[in-house]
Amino acid sequence: MDQPLKNTWELYTGKFEQILVLMLTTTLPLLLIHSFVTNYIYAITPSYSPIYSVADIYNGFLTLLLFLYAQTPYIRYVYNEHIGKEHSLKNSIYIFLVNGFTVFVFACITALLSTIGFMLFLLPGLILLALVFPVPYISIFDEKSTWKSFKEGFRIGKKRFVKISLMLFLLGMVELLFGIFVTYQLFNITSSFAAQMITQMTINLLFFPFLIMWMTSLIIKWREQLETFDVIQEKSEIGV
Repeated sequence: MDQPLKNTWELYTGKFEQILVLMLTTTLPLLLIHSFVTNYIYAITPSYSPIYSVADIYNGFLTLLLFLYAQTPYIRYVYNEHIGKEHSLKNSIYIFLVNGFTVFVFACITALLSTIGFMLFLLPGLILLALVFPVPYISIFDEKSTWKSFKEGFRIGKKRFVKISLMLFLLGMVELLFGIFVTYQLFNITSSFAAQMITQMTINLLFFPFLIMWMTSLIIKWREQLETFDVIQEKSEIGV
């Protein structure tokens, strides 16, 4: 995969109907769960500080958890298209339903540790998240558990740490600022909370898949480069 961004754009626009099916069947239900649970948490959790509350911590944990878990079908879809697998959409949903549990458990642990890290002045959480971020990708590529994929995923995360960290931070900020801008403009038209929630969900539905598909294309490329490097290194060691 020589041009990950170009490949992602062509796939996203060229097969948007299939990606829309993934959005509606996998991502939308998770967004609805996130919205319901976070609103409930904010409603019942007392706030002891004007800056942040315990509910913000719960919200951060849940957001990270669902973010990591919701990647699964898009990772598989891009990989299926890359290897030319037939019925890639059906297989992506199947992998999400059958093999997604190991990613969910891994996401729970990563989200918990990263949330604790973010509470400690942001950087520890971002560092941990960037280092282990490729692990679910390798797991979904090879249809193995995240524990069996950890070593290779961590190796990619360590080698591409700066790029992954910058992408997660910058793209997260772009989505946040764009969401705030759209919400502000929306409040000039209506003060409806439902309209705000629907708009935010729509932004996430359109933005999130593209980000994950781009990251998948990049990790496929990085993995192929590592495999090529390993082959060259092995040949040099045996004197070929």
